[in-house]
Amino acid sequence: MDRTDADPTTGNGIAARGEPLGLGTEARVAGVRDGRLYWTRGRTVGAWTPGAGRVTLGTLPTPEGGADAAFRLRHGRLAKGLLRPLVGSWTTTNLWPLRGDALLATVGHRVFRSGDDGRSWAPVYRLPDSSGPMGVLPTSLCLHGGDVYLAEYTLGDDPARILRSGDGGRTWETRVETTAVRHFHGVFSDPYGGDLWATSGDADDESAVGTIDGDEFVRAGTGSQRWRAVGLAFTPSSVVWGMDCSYASSVELLRLDRGGSADPVTVGRTDASAYYAATLPVDGKRWVAVATAAEVGADSTAPEGRGNRSGDAARVLVASSASAYEEWYELAAFPRRRPLGARVPGVPTASTYVFLAADEELGLFVNPFNARGDVESVIRVPSEEIARVADETPAIDGR
Repeated sequence: MDRTDADPTTGNGIAARGEPLGLGTEARVAGVRDGRLYWTRGRTVGAWTPGAGRVTLGTLPTPEGGADAAFRLRHGRLAKGLLRPLVGSWTTTNLWPLRGDALLATVGHRVFRSGDDGRSWAPVYRLPDSSGPMGVLPTSLCLHGGDVYLAEYTLGDDPARILRSGDGGRTWETRVETTAVRHFHGVFSDPYGGDLWATSGDADDESAVGTIDGDEFVRAGTGSQRWRAVGLAFTPSSVVWGMDCSYASSVELLRLDRGGSADPVTVGRTDASAYYAATLPVDGKRWVAVATAAEVGADSTAPEGRGNRSGDAARVLVASSASAYEEWYELAAFPRRRPLGARVPGVPTASTYVFLAADEELGLFVNPFNARGDVESVIRVPSEEIARVADETPAIDGR
């Protein structure tokens, strides 16, 4: 795909295939459980269903009874609203539905748990001080074998860790600890192979896709940016991901076949780092969706002289098992918002992302964040509309 500016109307065009949910600006999708899409907007937690629409469940608390002024300044709605015209929109909250009425959330470096479907919350863990502004990535938690796993996302000299909770997120212990990688990007339960997988970065020798065996991270492959992944998409025959590399001259979409070669196959290419992935069964086929990011700034782990080559739009790309995930189609492209700070040297501005969630009955939820123009924050694309993409849209030239 050429690295050219996207048509500002392209992102809005997805509305012809989908249903805007009306969750308001700055909403974030947070996974589906029992037919309910969970979402956040700042520290507000809610759910959406086709019948009831949007419902607010509760609010994530401020620690120490409101005395933490720095926390309120960093994560409060007022501060973000004042800075948005200058730097764009950013999010510091994650939410995951667990089992029953249990939810887990992070706000910055704080981890909270709710046992009553979001009405009340209690702090259960504090992430390392070197963690990123969002604490961890949305891909950093999964349920596996009755336990909950959480991958820390440290940016300093702390060891990279994956934590385990055997009591539904109330208490935590270290399952994996290593200094061989900078941090873990995500942890995932493979519904077909039964393994617990993880992704790591960021330099070539730190970038890996692999499985957790006991207290060890066993790399399926490493040594180049082809193995630098954030999200993984699992299918019965393979594991699919995209490179998380803003300075690569070619960002590859990759397929690692089960029981096949130890090297992933390049099945497509795009113009920016791939972050999030989702899978969806449609009419006997399995579709994979991959979302890219329109990133700003330089990668601190890039080789000297290798600058940011990201395109100007965050994209959602889809492919199906009918082509062995080798024919990719663009479902949507959302041009990056350009705030006032983009014109002022030295002012950091926010990247543009597309968060994803998928459900066999409800379809694919597409969630552009910090996009330019009048783009709905969350759009539901029914499964049948995903299948029509291949009939109505030319495949991407991945050369």
